[in-house]
Amino acid sequence: MSSNFKVVIVGGGLAGLTAALAMKSFGIKADVFEAAPELGEVGAAINISPQAVKALQAVGVGEELAAISNSSPGMYTRNMYTGEYLEFNDRSKIAARYGAPYYTVHRADMIDVLAGGLDPSTIHLGRRLTAIEERGDRVALTFADGLSIDAEVVIAADGVRSVIRQTLYGDDNPTYTGQMIWRTLLDGADVPENVLEPTGHIQWVGKGRHILAYYMRGKSLVNVVVQEDTDQWVEEGWSTLGDPVDMRANFGDAEPRLAKLFDLVKTCSKWGLFTRPLTENWGRGRIQLIGDSAHAMLPNAGQGACQAFEDAYILARWLDACSDPVEAFANVRRVRIPRVHGVQRLSFANARLRHLQDSGADKQSIAAGKSSFHGSGDWVWGYDPIADWNKEPTVPAPYGA
Repeated sequence: MSSNFKVVIVGGGLAGLTAALAMKSFGIKADVFEAAPELGEVGAAINISPQAVKALQAVGVGEELAAISNSSPGMYTRNMYTGEYLEFNDRSKIAARYGAPYYTVHRADMIDVLAGGLDPSTIHLGRRLTAIEERGDRVALTFADGLSIDAEVVIAADGVRSVIRQTLYGDDNPTYTGQMIWRTLLDGADVPENVLEPTGHIQWVGKGRHILAYYMRGKSLVNVVVQEDTDQWVEEGWSTLGDPVDMRANFGDAEPRLAKLFDLVKTCSKWGLFTRPLTENWGRGRIQLIGDSAHAMLPNAGQGACQAFEDAYILARWLDACSDPVEAFANVRRVRIPRVHGVQRLSFANARLRHLQDSGADKQSIAAGKSSFHGSGDWVWGYDPIADWNKEPTVPAPYGA
C-alpha cells in the first residue's frame, strides 16, 4: 500500500499502538487517536506467549520487552484446600521449543514500550470518537471535541466497547457466563517467599474456583487473580472497585499459604466474565477491526493481548503487500478469523478446566497423564506469525470450524 495513504487508528491501547509500530516498520505512517487524556490501561499483568513475542520482536521492541518482563519458569499447581502438589507446567524450555520465550509483563510497562517506539506527534490524546461514516474511498471520523477528519484507512482498536463496532454492526448482546474475576496487586516485599514457592508462579485450584499468583517487575509486585463460579450478577468491566472482605468470603477453607495471601489484600477490583458470539464482523471496505473490538475473548487461554499483537503484525504485512487496502483487509480476515475463532473456542473450553469437581479423581487423572489444568495449546504457541502471515492457519479439532 502506498505510504501516502492517510491511516487512522482509533484506540491507543495494546492493539492500536502495536499496529502503529508494525506499520511504521513497513514505512506506513499512522496516526493514533485515543479517548483518554493520557496513555495507559487499567489492568495489571498480561501474559505474552512465544508466537506473540515473535510479533513484538518483528515490530522492533524485542529488547525492550525482554527488559521489562518476567520469564516464567512454570506454573506450579496446588490443591487450594490441602496445599498438596497437583501438577507442574514447565516453561523453562519454551524458548528452545518455540523459538521465543513466554513473558509476563505489567500492562502499563508494555504500553510505555510501545508508545516509546512511536513519534509522539502521531499520538493524539483526549480524542473520543463519536461518529464514523463511510464515504466511498474515504472514511469520515468525528470526535467529541468537534474535530472532524477524513482517512483512507481506519483501524478500529477501540476495545470491547468499540464505537466503530457498534456503528457498523449494532450491539452483539454479550452473555454472562456465571463466572467472575477478582484482581489485586500486592507489594512483593510483603509476600512471604514460601507462599509462592517453588516457582514464583503458583496456581491453586478448588471446586468452582482457581487462583493465580505470580511475580511481576522482578519480585517487586505480585499479581493475584481469582476466578470463581457465582450465582450473583457481576457487571462487565476492568476496574469496578471490590471489597476485600467479599473477595475472601468464599476462601475460609484455604490452605495456610493461600490464606496468608488473602490476608494481605487491602484493595481489589472485580468484573464479570461475558461471552460474545463468534463472528466474522471484523470490518468492511476500508475499516478493519483488531483486538478486543473484533474478538473479545475469555481470559482462560491467556491469549487476549497475544491475539491483538498477532493481528497488528499481520495487518501491517498485508497493507504493505497490497496496493488496495480493501484487498488487504479481506486477506487479513481470511487468515485471521479461523485462527482467532479457534483460540476463542479454546478459551471457552478452558473456562472451568481449573475448577476441581472431585479432587481425588482429578489428581489421579492428571497423574496418569489423561488431563491437565492447563488445557492443550501447543498449536497456539507453535504458530509463527512472521513465517506464516499470509497462510490460512491449521486449527485442530475441536477448535476449528
